[in-house]
Amino acid sequence: MADNPKKTKAPCSTCVGEKTHEVLFETQQQDEDWLYTYAMISCGGCETISMRVESRWHDGSVTHAYYPSPVSRQQPSWLQYMRLGLDAVEETIGDLIYEVYRAVDSKQYRLAAMGIRAALEQVMILKVGDNGTFKKNLDAFQQGGFISTIQREAMRATLDVGDAAMHRGYTPNEGDLRIALDVLDGVCAPIFGHGDEAKKMGKRVPPRKG
Repeated sequence: MADNPKKTKAPCSTCVGEKTHEVLFETQQQDEDWLYTYAMISCGGCETISMRVESRWHDGSVTHAYYPSPVSRQQPSWLQYMRLGLDAVEETIGDLIYEVYRAVDSKQYRLAAMGIRAALEQVMILKVGDNGTFKKNLDAFQQGGFISTIQREAMRATLDVGDAAMHRGYTPNEGDLRIALDVLDGVCAPIFGHGDEAKKMGKRVPPRKG
Protein backbone atom coordinates (compact mmCIF):
# COMPACT_ATOMS: atom_id res chain seq x y z
CA MET A 1 0.00 0.00 0.00
CA ALA A 2 1.28 3.46 -0.86
CA ASP A 3 2.58 5.66 1.94
CA ASN A 4 0.29 8.45 0.75
CA PRO A 5 -2.80 6.78 -0.74
CA LYS A 6 -4.85 8.77 -3.22
CA LYS A 7 -7.97 10.38 -1.72
CA THR A 8 -11.18 11.38 -3.42
CA LYS A 9 -14.63 12.68 -2.50
CA ALA A 10 -17.53 10.32 -3.24
CA PRO A 11 -20.99 9.43 -1.89
CA CYS A 12 -21.18 6.63 0.68
CA SER A 13 -24.34 4.53 0.85
CA THR A 14 -23.61 3.46 4.43
CA CYS A 15 -22.72 6.83 5.96
CA VAL A 16 -25.14 8.60 3.56
CA GLY A 17 -23.63 11.70 1.99
CA GLU A 18 -20.35 12.68 0.38
CA LYS A 19 -17.29 11.42 2.28
CA THR A 20 -13.54 11.22 1.76
CA HIS A 21 -12.57 7.87 0.20
CA GLU A 22 -9.28 6.12 -0.33
CA VAL A 23 -8.63 4.89 -3.87
CA LEU A 24 -7.66 1.20 -3.52
CA PHE A 25 -7.26 0.39 -7.22
CA GLU A 26 -7.63 2.31 -10.45
CA THR A 27 -7.45 1.44 -14.14
CA GLN A 28 -8.41 3.13 -17.41
CA GLN A 29 -9.93 2.17 -20.75
CA GLN A 30 -10.19 4.42 -23.80
CA ASP A 31 -12.10 4.40 -27.07
CA GLU A 32 -12.48 7.00 -29.80
CA ASP A 33 -14.68 9.35 -27.80
CA TRP A 34 -14.45 8.40 -24.13
CA LEU A 35 -11.83 7.81 -21.46
CA TYR A 36 -13.18 5.52 -18.73
CA THR A 37 -11.53 5.41 -15.29
CA TYR A 38 -12.58 2.54 -13.03
CA ALA A 39 -11.73 2.87 -9.35
CA MET A 40 -12.33 0.74 -6.26
CA ILE A 41 -12.76 3.16 -3.36
CA SER A 42 -13.09 2.73 0.41
CA CYS A 43 -14.98 5.18 2.63
CA GLY A 44 -12.74 6.86 5.18
CA GLY A 45 -15.51 6.71 7.78
CA CYS A 46 -17.07 3.23 7.61
CA GLU A 47 -14.61 1.56 5.17
CA THR A 48 -17.44 0.43 2.88
CA ILE A 49 -16.00 -0.43 -0.55
CA SER A 50 -17.69 0.68 -3.77
CA MET A 51 -16.77 1.25 -7.40
CA ARG A 52 -16.69 4.54 -9.27
CA VAL A 53 -16.74 4.81 -13.07
CA GLU A 54 -15.61 8.17 -14.42
CA SER A 55 -16.48 8.84 -18.05
CA ARG A 56 -14.58 11.70 -19.69
CA TRP A 57 -15.80 12.91 -23.09
CA HIS A 58 -13.37 14.26 -25.70
CA ASP A 59 -14.62 17.82 -25.05
CA GLY A 60 -13.62 17.53 -21.38
CA SER A 61 -17.09 16.89 -19.90
CA VAL A 62 -17.12 14.32 -17.10
CA THR A 63 -19.81 12.08 -15.58
CA HIS A 64 -19.60 9.70 -12.64
CA ALA A 65 -21.50 6.50 -11.81
CA TYR A 66 -21.25 4.54 -8.56
CA TYR A 67 -21.91 0.88 -7.79
CA PRO A 68 -23.85 0.20 -5.68
CA SER A 69 -25.90 3.32 -6.42
CA PRO A 70 -25.62 5.89 -3.61
CA VAL A 71 -28.59 6.32 -1.29
CA SER A 72 -29.99 9.64 -0.11
CA ARG A 73 -31.61 8.25 3.02
CA GLN A 74 -31.03 5.21 5.23
CA GLN A 75 -33.82 2.68 5.38
CA PRO A 76 -35.50 2.45 8.81
CA SER A 77 -34.48 -0.53 10.96
CA TRP A 78 -38.05 -1.88 11.15
CA LEU A 79 -38.24 -2.30 7.37
CA GLN A 80 -35.84 -5.24 7.31
CA TYR A 81 -38.04 -7.13 9.79
CA MET A 82 -41.13 -6.55 7.65
CA ARG A 83 -39.32 -8.15 4.69
CA LEU A 84 -38.26 -11.33 6.52
CA GLY A 85 -41.38 -13.18 5.43
CA LEU A 86 -42.74 -13.86 8.93
CA ASP A 87 -46.07 -12.36 7.84
CA ALA A 88 -46.99 -12.50 4.14
CA VAL A 89 -48.98 -9.24 4.08
CA GLU A 90 -46.35 -7.32 6.05
CA GLU A 91 -43.66 -8.70 3.73
CA THR A 92 -45.58 -7.42 0.69
CA ILE A 93 -45.94 -3.96 2.21
CA GLY A 94 -42.28 -3.99 3.28
CA ASP A 95 -41.15 -4.87 -0.24
CA LEU A 96 -43.24 -1.99 -1.59
CA ILE A 97 -41.69 0.48 0.86
CA TYR A 98 -38.22 -0.83 -0.06
CA GLU A 99 -39.01 -0.11 -3.72
CA VAL A 100 -40.13 3.40 -2.71
CA TYR A 101 -36.71 4.04 -1.17
CA ARG A 102 -34.99 2.79 -4.34
CA ALA A 103 -37.19 5.09 -6.45
CA VAL A 104 -36.25 8.08 -4.27
CA ASP A 105 -32.55 7.23 -4.59
CA SER A 106 -32.98 7.06 -8.38
CA LYS A 107 -34.84 10.41 -8.35
CA GLN A 108 -37.98 8.78 -9.75
CA TYR A 109 -40.15 11.03 -7.62
CA ARG A 110 -43.51 10.37 -9.27
CA LEU A 111 -43.10 6.62 -8.85
CA ALA A 112 -42.03 7.16 -5.24
CA ALA A 113 -45.08 9.34 -4.51
CA MET A 114 -47.41 6.72 -5.99
CA GLY A 115 -45.64 4.03 -3.98
CA ILE A 116 -45.98 5.95 -0.72
CA ARG A 117 -49.69 6.44 -1.41
CA ALA A 118 -50.12 2.73 -2.10
CA ALA A 119 -48.13 1.75 0.99
CA LEU A 120 -50.20 3.96 3.30
CA GLU A 121 -53.39 2.56 1.80
CA GLN A 122 -52.21 -1.02 2.34
CA VAL A 123 -51.19 -0.31 5.93
CA MET A 124 -54.63 1.11 6.68
CA ILE A 125 -56.41 -1.85 5.07
CA LEU A 126 -54.17 -4.26 6.99
CA LYS A 127 -55.15 -2.71 10.30
CA VAL A 128 -58.79 -1.59 9.84
CA GLY A 129 -59.98 -3.36 6.69
CA ASP A 130 -61.15 -1.80 3.43
CA ASN A 131 -63.91 0.70 4.16
CA GLY A 132 -64.42 1.69 0.54
CA THR A 133 -62.74 5.11 0.30
CA PHE A 134 -59.55 6.79 1.47
CA LYS A 135 -61.53 9.07 3.77
CA LYS A 136 -63.37 6.20 5.42
CA ASN A 137 -60.15 4.22 5.77
CA LEU A 138 -58.47 7.28 7.26
CA ASP A 139 -61.38 7.79 9.69
CA ALA A 140 -61.23 4.16 10.83
CA PHE A 141 -57.44 4.28 11.09
CA GLN A 142 -57.60 7.31 13.38
CA GLN A 143 -60.52 5.92 15.40
CA GLY A 144 -58.53 2.71 15.86
CA GLY A 145 -55.82 4.72 17.61
CA PHE A 146 -53.12 4.18 15.00
CA ILE A 147 -52.62 7.89 14.27
CA SER A 148 -53.25 11.22 15.96
CA THR A 149 -55.19 14.16 14.53
CA ILE A 150 -51.93 15.81 13.47
CA GLN A 151 -50.75 12.63 11.75
CA ARG A 152 -54.10 12.34 9.98
CA GLU A 153 -53.64 15.75 8.34
CA ALA A 154 -50.08 14.85 7.33
CA MET A 155 -51.28 11.54 5.87
CA ARG A 156 -54.06 13.28 3.93
CA ALA A 157 -51.54 15.70 2.41
CA THR A 158 -49.18 12.83 1.57
CA LEU A 159 -51.97 10.84 -0.06
CA ASP A 160 -52.90 13.94 -2.08
CA VAL A 161 -49.33 14.13 -3.45
CA GLY A 162 -49.61 10.51 -4.61
CA ASP A 163 -53.02 11.16 -6.14
CA ALA A 164 -51.70 14.18 -8.04
CA ALA A 165 -48.70 12.21 -9.34
CA MET A 166 -50.96 9.37 -10.46
CA HIS A 167 -53.88 11.23 -11.99
CA ARG A 168 -52.63 14.73 -12.88
CA GLY A 169 -49.03 14.18 -13.93
CA TYR A 170 -47.66 16.11 -10.94
CA THR A 171 -43.96 15.66 -10.21
CA PRO A 172 -43.10 16.32 -6.54
CA ASN A 173 -39.66 17.68 -5.74
CA GLU A 174 -37.05 16.06 -3.51
CA GLY A 175 -38.15 18.08 -0.49
CA ASP A 176 -41.76 16.92 -0.90
CA LEU A 177 -40.61 13.29 -1.06
CA ARG A 178 -38.52 13.64 2.08
CA ILE A 179 -41.56 14.97 3.94
CA ALA A 180 -43.74 12.18 2.54
CA LEU A 181 -41.17 9.57 3.66
CA ASP A 182 -41.11 11.16 7.12
CA VAL A 183 -44.89 10.77 7.28
CA LEU A 184 -44.71 7.15 6.08
CA ASP A 185 -41.99 6.35 8.62
CA GLY A 186 -43.93 8.06 11.39
CA VAL A 187 -47.02 5.95 10.67
CA CYS A 188 -45.22 2.63 10.18
CA ALA A 189 -42.58 2.74 12.92
CA PRO A 190 -45.00 2.37 15.89
CA ILE A 191 -46.94 -0.35 14.07
CA PHE A 192 -44.13 -2.47 12.66
CA GLY A 193 -41.16 -1.62 14.84
CA HIS A 194 -41.39 0.48 17.96
CA GLY A 195 -44.48 -1.25 19.34
CA ASP A 196 -42.75 -4.52 20.16
CA GLU A 197 -39.59 -2.70 21.24
CA ALA A 198 -41.62 -0.52 23.63
CA LYS A 199 -43.30 -3.58 25.15
CA LYS A 200 -39.90 -5.17 25.80
CA MET A 201 -38.63 -1.91 27.29
CA GLY A 202 -41.70 -1.70 29.54
CA LYS A 203 -40.99 -5.16 30.93
CA ARG A 204 -37.49 -4.02 31.96
CA VAL A 205 -38.81 -1.04 33.93
CA PRO A 206 -39.19 -1.86 37.66
CA PRO A 207 -42.75 -1.48 39.02
CA ARG A 208 -43.80 1.45 41.20
CA LYS A 209 -43.50 0.93 44.91
CA GLY A 210 -46.46 1.49 47.22
